[in-house]
Amino acid sequence: MKHKYKDTIYYSDEQNDDFATTVKNIKKIPSGYKYISKNIFFKLFSILIYNILVRPLAWLYLKIRFHHKFIGKSNIKKLKKTGFFIYSNHVTVIGDAFLPNQITWKNNNYIIIGEQAASLRFLRPILKALGGLPLSDDMKNKKELFKAIKYRIEHNDSVTIYPEAHVWPYYTKIRHFSNESFKYPAKFNVPIIVATTCFQKRRFIKRPKIVSVINGPYYPKEDLNTLENSIYLRDLAYNTMVENALKYSTYEAYKYEKKENEE
Repeated sequence: MKHKYKDTIYYSDEQNDDFATTVKNIKKIPSGYKYISKNIFFKLFSILIYNILVRPLAWLYLKIRFHHKFIGKSNIKKLKKTGFFIYSNHVTVIGDAFLPNQITWKNNNYIIIGEQAASLRFLRPILKALGGLPLSDDMKNKKELFKAIKYRIEHNDSVTIYPEAHVWPYYTKIRHFSNESFKYPAKFNVPIIVATTCFQKRRFIKRPKIVSVINGPYYPKEDLNTLENSIYLRDLAYNTMVENALKYSTYEAYKYEKKENEE
């Protein structure tokens, strides 16, 4: 049974409403954006800032702010030496940026991010160094993004995707999402890990505790084609998240209510 909430957030479109603080004037990333840098100095900078600075700070931030803990993290040990994808519900801003790199320190993690995150030009090198892979409507960039994802997977790293696409802070249910983003593991024939972010009540603080439930690995089936496997993996991920949310999310910081149709 979920505890009571105080604040209400009204939404119109479950698949397109975004309640995160976003950049209002989205500037498109330039055509020909380099998703992978070959510069040795940039690579060293990325290693230093990601592994020595950000990962420890991320652990500290999650522990202090959210009293974070994992359930089922040992499932990661079942993975063979291979690249893999992480799928999770999109329910915090900074937390969702930090959580994937805490799942395992044996692999570098890369996150597919919205184009608005890369709108500020001076932040692009930092985001790239931290593993951000921005989406783009530009056809050339789409091809380069695909190549970058393939490159990271072939180098035994992990790529995180938030199939819900938009942030709904502290939402305790799972929103519908398509099989589109599951074409990657289906095409590359690599496993997925499902990381469900759940919320529980803290004694004196309204901000909930985060519990990350790790399930998998789940592998594409040999007797299915790419499309069929993308649907199969999507259904596995969605049903797993729904089950975990029902079991482990026991506190609603906000009530989400759909707006009535205006006449």
